[in-house]
This record gives sequence, structure tokens and C-alpha cells, in this order.
Amino acid sequence: MDDDEYQFCVGDIVIEKDFITIGDGTQMKGIIIAVERLSYNLGKKIIHDRLTIHWLDTDTTEEMPSVLVDLVSSVKKNINYLVEFE
Repeated sequence: MDDDEYQFCVGDIVIEKDFITIGDGTQMKGIIIAVERLSYNLGKKIIHDRLTIHWLDTDTTEEMPSVLVDLVSSVKKNINYLVEFE
């Protein structure tokens, strides 16, 4: 799935992009706990959502632009799957 076209949602599982990884080089995984749409304006038509992510590896919470994470698991896909089998 192309993250540039995907709108992140509360409950999505994400992983930090490898170019922002620090420490031992292991990319952290987290869950999105808040989304503020179109919050980061980086200039000419480059606008990203502000995500609040709770990092599972470190038990910390951080805000960052959506461009700095990759989607691991979509809550939308999982909800649709569950509804089909009720």
C-alpha cells in the first residue's frame, strides 16, 4: 500500500522509517492514538497529517508528520474483515 495515498487512522500500527531510526538501528513499532489532518505544511502543496504515536518498544508517545512512518497494519482493513464475519 502506498503510504502517500493512505490516510492514517487511530488504531493503525506503524513503523518508523529507517532513515530516522537511532540507537541500535531497530525500527520502532507503534500505534496511532491521534490524527490531526493536514497539520504540517512544509511548503508548496506538501502537507502531512500530524500523528500522535505511542511507541510500543519504548512505552513513549511522540507527535510527528505522517511522512516519517510506514503502515504495518490498517485498522480499516481489520474492521472490514471483522464485519464480514459477524
